[in-house]
Amino acid sequence: MSTPTLSIITVNFNNNPGLQETIRSVQSQSYTDYEHIIIDANSVDGSKETIIRYSAESPYLSYWVSEPDKGIYDGMNKGIEHAKGKYIYFLNSGDFLFGPNVLSSILFDGTSYICGNMRMVYSDTEYEDIVPPEKIDGLFLLKSFLPHPASFIHHSLFVNQEYRTDYRIISDWIHMVDNLILKGCSYKHVNILISNFDSTGLSSTNGSIGLDERNKWIKENIPTRIYDSLMELDNFKNSILGSIIPIVNEKKHRTQKRMKKIVLLLSKILK
Repeated sequence: MSTPTLSIITVNFNNNPGLQETIRSVQSQSYTDYEHIIIDANSVDGSKETIIRYSAESPYLSYWVSEPDKGIYDGMNKGIEHAKGKYIYFLNSGDFLFGPNVLSSILFDGTSYICGNMRMVYSDTEYEDIVPPEKIDGLFLLKSFLPHPASFIHHSLFVNQEYRTDYRIISDWIHMVDNLILKGCSYKHVNILISNFDSTGLSSTNGSIGLDERNKWIKENIPTRIYDSLMELDNFKNSILGSIIPIVNEKKHRTQKRMKKIVLLLSKILK
């Protein structure tokens, strides 16, 4: 296979039904300039057999392995090591692409982070669509996140920068903050529903762990007074007063830029 534009990486552990659904959604795509990589954590529920069958019928499965690992980010790092695409896209078992023309709708134009919308499904009748902002600032990412199963990340962002395995849930968020905020990488939102997200996964069912990990990272990387000041600015921006006083809003915008510079400087000092 020549160098593909997109490397789709699927991490799986004992989720054979979800893995099959993920594979079907990839196979249904009209887009063909991709490779598929599956990293299985030594599953014993028939997942390995599913991958073997898939390997025999699909020319797009460029690499797969079934072996013990140290968690989801270890598996994702294994996938990155074997990826040849210009962009990396993580679609883990149980997640699936929203329709057969989703990937064909994405313009892979060199932007570092291309992010679409994601549907988080809670039941047959309940779901929530996650729509990222048109522009990203530090205040947004410090409080929220970009939907990982709807994000296409330029391969260059993983050169000498794997996902941290000392965090269970938020290593992808750390990668976003480091690249989009601290390094100023380019970002683009495409208003397209990219994927359905399996809400029974680790990050969804262990929200308190994710919150604790995020707070831990913030405390280690951003001084408390700076973080509190940023949150005060954000609260003002979303208040009625902030929206009806343009002059103050303009000054606040300049202040946000100054605060971002302070955060960048302190982050470099701490590192």
